[in-house]
Amino acid sequence: MYNDFFKMAEKMNPFFADYSKFMTDFDPKKVQDEFAKMTKQFEMPKVDIDAVVAAHQKNMDALNAANHVAVEGVQAFAKRQAEILQQGVEEVSKIIASLSKMESPQAVAAAQADLIKSAFGKSIENTRELADLLTKSNSEASDAINSRVVESLEEVKTIVLKGSKKK
Repeated sequence: MYNDFFKMAEKMNPFFADYSKFMTDFDPKKVQDEFAKMTKQFEMPKVDIDAVVAAHQKNMDALNAANHVAVEGVQAFAKRQAEILQQGVEEVSKIIASLSKMESPQAVAAAQADLIKSAFGKSIENTRELADLLTKSNSEASDAINSRVVESLEEVKTIVLKGSKKK
């Protein structure tokens, strides 16, 4: 019964085949040899693996340096932010003490208006200072990476040119 089914399937379906026969003729060594012949047609350049590894190490060093600069920038930002907060707390304490000594409501209102104006100007100044700190840190980190990218492209060019001469 099964034999009849296989015979019928072979006749009716061109994709139905006994693949075990195909695999008996399969020789991995022949495939490897054919692949080697085919790649010889395309002259593949020799690559200096040591140079590639050295270039990659330089890339990692540049990333580490950029990360170090970025971390230092964040630390400087946080330190300055804490200093600004501390100065603000001290100024508020002084302001409260001076306002509590005033007896006239008009004098208190005038002093409060001056304080708000001064505080607003100081907050703008502090925001700019903090933004400048971050901008400087980001610029230094990105400059380190950008210069390494340019160097890396030159190294790749040199490695490829050397490899093409070694054929």
